[in-house]
Amino acid sequence: MKPTIHEVNAISNIKTTKTAFVFILLTLMAFACKKEDTTSLTKELAKSRWQKTQILISADSILDTIPTIEVFSPSCKSDNIWSFDANNNTFTLDEGASKCDVSDPQIKDQGIIEEQNNGSALRVASDGTNEIWEIESRSASSFRVSYFARNASNKLVKFRVTFNKI
Repeated sequence: MKPTIHEVNAISNIKTTKTAFVFILLTLMAFACKKEDTTSLTKELAKSRWQKTQILISADSILDTIPTIEVFSPSCKSDNIWSFDANNNTFTLDEGASKCDVSDPQIKDQGIIEEQNNGSALRVASDGTNEIWEIESRSASSFRVSYFARNASNKLVKFRVTFNKI
C-alpha cells in the first residue's frame, strides 16, 4: 500500500526536525566545551614594560618574621626597565635614562624566563641573575614577587619587589 501525501509530509517533517535538533545539539556542544581563555603569566608581563617601585628585605633572613626594611634605590637604578618576551621566554633589563656609570652598556642584563607552578612562580636566569620569583600579587598595572637572594652583606634574605607598568 502506498503512503498518503499526509504520511509523506509527516515523515519529511520528522526528518527535518531530527536534522535541526542534531544541528542545534552539536552547535551547543561545540560552544559549551570551549575552554576559557587564560593568558599565561609571561604573556601578561610581555604586554608592558616594568620598573621596580619598591624593594623590601626581611631583616631576619629566611624566617621572615621581623618587619621588613625598605631599600631605596638611587635614581640611576630606579629608572631601569624590565621587558619580557613571551615568544622567546626571555627578559631584558635596560639601564634606563640615567646610568650609575656612563660606561655601562644600555642593556644591563638579559636572559631566560620560565613559568613554573602554573604561573605562580617565574624563574629568571642569566649570567647576573638566577632567581625563582614567587608571584605574590598581580594586576593589570603592577605585580609583586618574593625571592631569596644574598644582600650586600652576603646574607641570605627574602626580597619582596613590586613592579609597576610604565
